[in-house]
Amino acid sequence: MAEVVVYMRSPDETDLEILQLLVDDARRPYSEIADHVGLTPPAVSDRVARLQELDVIQNFTLDVDRTKLQNRVPVLLHLEVKPEAVERVFEHVSTLDKTEHSFQQLDGSIVAHVNAPNQDVHSWFREALDVADLVSYDIKPLAHYEWNTGITPADFSLSCAVCDNTVTSDGETARIGDEIKVFCCSSCKGMYERRYESIQQGTD
Repeated sequence: MAEVVVYMRSPDETDLEILQLLVDDARRPYSEIADHVGLTPPAVSDRVARLQELDVIQNFTLDVDRTKLQNRVPVLLHLEVKPEAVERVFEHVSTLDKTEHSFQQLDGSIVAHVNAPNQDVHSWFREALDVADLVSYDIKPLAHYEWNTGITPADFSLSCAVCDNTVTSDGETARIGDEIKVFCCSSCKGMYERRYESIQQGTD
């Protein structure tokens, strides 16, 4: 049987505030967050753990300003890629150790913010990528950039594991196997539980 979890049905305004505080500083102590949101540090820790189980928080990362490192120049790459090579080029660009952010657009073109070596950037580019996969490319130096990491209530919603509808305060949460799942209603939760139990019985 699936274990029903009795804590919060869906993330609320307090979770939103906790998330924003962590976005601003992921090393912020839980005691400081607790003072901001009016909870105890253990209660904050519990909420963060639940948000991790729901995959709202996936990891805590270190944000390094690579422009402060020696011999780096920030540039914006715009790549027009041959259709058959789009996925391969995007994966390669995304995994370059000098790439800050990369984006694949609907038309198959790729845009990336890269901190290239402060040398002949075009020579570095031709060594880093296989230009045979490209139709054309453009490299422009960046004078300034800023990323907005703010979180708003409109961004903060979970989808039902069955029907993909947005889960509201009337939704339900359950632990199914080793995972936390959220549902928009008891009908969807029951449907998912029956499906899960049927699969489990078939594998026994």
